[in-house]
Amino acid sequence: MNAVSDWYLILAFFCSAMGVVVSCVLFFVNRNDNFTSNLLALFLLFLSIVGLNTSFMYTDFYMRFPHMWRVLGFAGFLFAPASYLYVRSVLEQSYRFKKWDFLWLLPALLYMLSLFPFFFSGRENKLWFIGLVRIDPSLILDEPEGLLPVGWGVWGRLIVNLLAWGAQGLLLMKWKARILGATEPLEQNRYLLRWLSLFTFVLGFFLLLLLYQFTRHFSGQANQSLSVLLTICLTIVFISLSLLIRPSILYGMTGWMQEPEVRAQLPKEVAEESEPEPQEPRKPTLSLAQGLAYKQSLESHFEREKPFLRKGYKISDLSNELEIPYHQLSAFINQEYGKNFNELVNEYRVDHLVRMHGEDPALKQYTLEALGQKVGFNSRVAFIAAVKRRTGKTPSEIFGRREEAKG
Repeated sequence: MNAVSDWYLILAFFCSAMGVVVSCVLFFVNRNDNFTSNLLALFLLFLSIVGLNTSFMYTDFYMRFPHMWRVLGFAGFLFAPASYLYVRSVLEQSYRFKKWDFLWLLPALLYMLSLFPFFFSGRENKLWFIGLVRIDPSLILDEPEGLLPVGWGVWGRLIVNLLAWGAQGLLLMKWKARILGATEPLEQNRYLLRWLSLFTFVLGFFLLLLLYQFTRHFSGQANQSLSVLLTICLTIVFISLSLLIRPSILYGMTGWMQEPEVRAQLPKEVAEESEPEPQEPRKPTLSLAQGLAYKQSLESHFEREKPFLRKGYKISDLSNELEIPYHQLSAFINQEYGKNFNELVNEYRVDHLVRMHGEDPALKQYTLEALGQKVGFNSRVAFIAAVKRRTGKTPSEIFGRREEAKG
């Protein structure tokens, strides 16, 4: 197998491992269970698996663990479809899969079924075949160990991913005119459009590089695997840095239908009289009327009951109180307010405390920690951060420094 410098493999492994970690954070640390963030996490996870698998091809990993050979090969079929579904969920403001989305899984399933005889063969047989691959690296792309024709897996991956990328590009072009043509295009939506465009461009560059590599391989020319591996690494770093710099890209478009003028023309009775109803299982998005009804219901509930003052208040609590399905409520908050549930609740807490502080002289005797606890913050640090984010000032500047808690 071609020699590869240690630093190259270390870089590839590090970037791929970072992608796995970031995807796990999006899956498990994101307590609001946002549908679009989960799809982005899937894309990042599948791409990272492809990166790790390609890296291991240049090491002794599969000689030590032969039963892992091709086990994660399905990921190569799914990263671009996951990207397409992510972009679609952002643009269409959807919170669940559509009926026929499972079709994207079929090529990956067919590929894995073709490898079943190899998966169930003995260790010695696997080691013998992996040894042949180390002697002749071209077998990596030929994939003769499967039941399907030689090279089918490579071209199958490429075709599926190019189709998904093409659908993603067409969808983006369609919505670009709609978003920018709105009477009052929101800055969050403009930024998301730029992000999605750049995201689509990066994915397209990677897929075209794959096409170039595969064409050269099957025509008997030089292999470009290392350039592909480097592109995977750069893509993972690009997405991870984008999430770090602007985490709001996870919340989707702000404002239902991205058309403020439509809202202004909607009969007032729609917002005032419509009651939130459970969404039909077949529909992956909320209607404009539902969005407005949810908005009125949430804001009226917060104004009347002030449930955000309770410590440990969760989105599941709000879901039960409003009788709105959890996933719909999470998607609605992300899209309508451009923030997650915790950020929205903390803003209500800060605004409520500012009003209270101006009306109740007794609060002037409270410490900052006591003030935060009074409106539901669990810690002084969280309170200070929320006030700073909401007002641009520290709690000391707004409320003054207090030495003793009272009441």
